[in-house]
Amino acid sequence: MISDPYFMSDGAVDQIKQKLDVLEVLGDYIKLTKAGRNYKARCPFHAERSASFMVSPERQIWHCFGCGLGGDIFGFIMKIEGIEFGDALRLLARRAGITLKKQDPQIQSQKKSLYEVCELAAKFFETQLHKTAAGQKALEYLLGRGMKPETIKEWRLGWAHDDWRALYDFLKSRGCKESEILGAGLAVEKEQGAGPGKYYDRFRSRIIFPISDSQGQIIAFGGRIFGEAAKKEDMAKYLNSPQTPLYDKSNVLFGLNKAKNDIRVKDSCVIVEGYMDLIMSHQAGIQNVVASSGTALTESHLNIIGRYTKNLAMAFDSDEAGNMATRRSIDLAMRRDFSVKVILMEEKDPADIVKKDPKEWLKIIEGAKSIMDFYFSYAFARHDAKSQEGKREIRKILLTAIKSLASKTEQGEWLKELARRLRVDERDLMADMQKIKLEEPEISNSNGQAEQRIQAKPRLEGLEERFLGLCLNYPQHFSEIEIGEEDFQNEDLAQIFKELKKLLGNKKDGELLDALKKALKPELKIKIDYLSFQIELHERTEKDIIQEIASCFSELKLLRLRNKLTELSFDIKEAQQAEDKSKLEKLLKKFHQTSADLTKLIN
Repeated sequence: MISDPYFMSDGAVDQIKQKLDVLEVLGDYIKLTKAGRNYKARCPFHAERSASFMVSPERQIWHCFGCGLGGDIFGFIMKIEGIEFGDALRLLARRAGITLKKQDPQIQSQKKSLYEVCELAAKFFETQLHKTAAGQKALEYLLGRGMKPETIKEWRLGWAHDDWRALYDFLKSRGCKESEILGAGLAVEKEQGAGPGKYYDRFRSRIIFPISDSQGQIIAFGGRIFGEAAKKEDMAKYLNSPQTPLYDKSNVLFGLNKAKNDIRVKDSCVIVEGYMDLIMSHQAGIQNVVASSGTALTESHLNIIGRYTKNLAMAFDSDEAGNMATRRSIDLAMRRDFSVKVILMEEKDPADIVKKDPKEWLKIIEGAKSIMDFYFSYAFARHDAKSQEGKREIRKILLTAIKSLASKTEQGEWLKELARRLRVDERDLMADMQKIKLEEPEISNSNGQAEQRIQAKPRLEGLEERFLGLCLNYPQHFSEIEIGEEDFQNEDLAQIFKELKKLLGNKKDGELLDALKKALKPELKIKIDYLSFQIELHERTEKDIIQEIASCFSELKLLRLRNKLTELSFDIKEAQQAEDKSKLEKLLKKFHQTSADLTKLIN
């Protein structure tokens, strides 16, 4: 996992692990519940209804027995924050209060350079808002919308001049490379021409909203048109940074860095659309709010929100709430077992509501409708339930929504309600619903990349893992079992068992695992933790343990004999085709002996 020799020699990883507990680190992202010696949670990396994500404070590791992911605190932070090891190291080092040595500039990552460029740009935009005449007009506009000076400062709002190269020239003067300015999405290259006029600023004549990642580092910008440029018909009202190595709009929620703790505490996330809506909500003291920044909710967005809560409240105006993009977002959330509510507003943005009366916005949030109540109201308000055409349209809207529910019980309850209101047979609705095919989204990781679902292991390999896990956790029960490393099909498991046999009887139980880890390659040490951790998932009595060991050993022996018979069958066929009587005779003898052993074991 660690590829940077500088960090390895510094010993920072071990220092951080000594200071930070796995429960403390993971507990900031997911809700952990005690489960015997370990803790469990619903996995933040794939959709699941029952908890299969386990954390071992004893070993300081985590593992999901649903999707197969696992590791230490560094692996978790890399995965959940979508960052590289160096960034995870810096994040955890800050948390642990450990100072890292200055990294050699020659091996600085591309991302680190882009973070620095974005930070410089944010400072430039902030200065222009407060120190220039055009910026003052933009500042007056923000104050006129009800935004307080301290709010503007907290969110680091800025101003981009109506100038072709103001930011570009500033960044160049501070030593930034052209490739870095372009890579951060702050400049655009002209299609034609070269030399001095080759590049121009992406953001011009716009109020700037810096966009941060979940740790508060600026990664992109949003710009709202303002001033004379706003009068031009071809100018978009809002402009965002393009996709960069730091920024992917389908994987970023505006304001999450400031909202995540409140979302976790309140166990609810309010989603608004715009930058102003979000900032004004926070100013009003409603801080469990994030913004989708004009994009439909994606699988990655839901993955991120799901780390903190499974309760969503989505704010829409009356028209937007019924459009297809919005419905897809809602249906996607429902299928991932989110509890979804809809906040309906009558021709007003949250920002305008907050300006008029912050308490009114809180009242509207508290009055959010459950998604199915909303869908029923929406469908029956827009279509005539007495006409065949109206019934058809209502079915189209509601059957898809009902099928998107994760709970079969809830599906049944809403089908009954729909049948009652349409005055039709519930069985007909059920038949229609079964014909509906929902789009199957890919399971994505925190980087927005498609993730492979865990592959089912062959029965023999699974048994070998279970048996070896029992050996590791209960070595006192294996003295009389006749098995060797040659009996394992998996080479890694065979190597672990070989070293374990050497140590059995020579070490106390508490010292056995430590001694074994010292004798093995680094990659096998992680395997030991996984195997032992897997066995701890279920409480067992002494009697249960002995019975499970015997059962596991018998089944392993049974599978090996069957596999051996299959191999011998192929060998016999080859010997018959080659007319090798001597070899055939030996193979038949082995086959009969193996068959006898198998029969004896079964009986």
